[in-house]
Amino acid sequence: MRVAHATDIHWMVRPPITRLPGKRLLGSVNLYLMGRRRSFSSRVQQALVDHLVDLRPDAVVITGDLTAQALPAEFAEARRVLDPVLQTIPTFVVPGNHDVYTTGARRSQRIRDTFAPWMGLDGEPIPRLDLEGLTVLGLDPNRPTPLSSGRLPTWQLDGLARALDEPGLGAHPVLLAIHYPVVDRHGQPYDRWDRGLRNVDALIDVIRAAPTRPAAILCGHVHRGYSAELDLGDARIPVLDAGSGGLAYRPDTGRTAAMNLLCLEGNHLAGVERYLWDGERFAREVVGAVGLEPT
Repeated sequence: MRVAHATDIHWMVRPPITRLPGKRLLGSVNLYLMGRRRSFSSRVQQALVDHLVDLRPDAVVITGDLTAQALPAEFAEARRVLDPVLQTIPTFVVPGNHDVYTTGARRSQRIRDTFAPWMGLDGEPIPRLDLEGLTVLGLDPNRPTPLSSGRLPTWQLDGLARALDEPGLGAHPVLLAIHYPVVDRHGQPYDRWDRGLRNVDALIDVIRAAPTRPAAILCGHVHRGYSAELDLGDARIPVLDAGSGGLAYRPDTGRTAAMNLLCLEGNHLAGVERYLWDGERFAREVVGAVGLEPT
């Protein structure tokens, strides 16, 4: 089983003036006046989609931040460019904090208007994708706060506990998809007050108590991708941040776009193929399931 993982692609469209008041005004200043927009590339975003199609994985998981400011035009552009993947490969999407950037985007569930068929919303008790030999479970801790921190509601924690208690689930690999990392690159809980998952300890407790534990946790949010381990005492679970899939090539800073291809055997993660944008294509760098150096 081969599962492609991409995240933080950040399709961007300049907002109309009517959508600028509030948080989006500061975001637009940062993107378009301060120059952060140049950190991302539409050419790379298109190349990522072409690369995913060429890989022909059994499934694709996208762990959020498809957009920059949750604008309808940004979701429409993301949907347009991703269409070759969505129409040919089983795909599972969970939102990121930028996909619920404002209270309006959160209240209207704007991402669902565009990506509902690929969000596993028919899953019970939480979003999920079920394929022959694979289950992907999704969580959504995102909220439109002035900062970038997330928090999982109790119903999702309870739902994850029930899903991981499902009889027979452990007969094939289970992946957990969430935008926020569970641990940082040093293996410490990622509960930073300004941009972390504030109740990550509650999530770890659910995973620790579960009869079936994920073969890996797929996340994003930190654009410099990394691999770490969630140490549960009696087991270690790989935590894989694929790194931003939409970054422009910046060899002067050592930053570039990336994505992962997971290789699953039985019900465990056997390895990861890492692909980095080299200015012309996504080139393969083979690494183990853990110990991935940041890009």
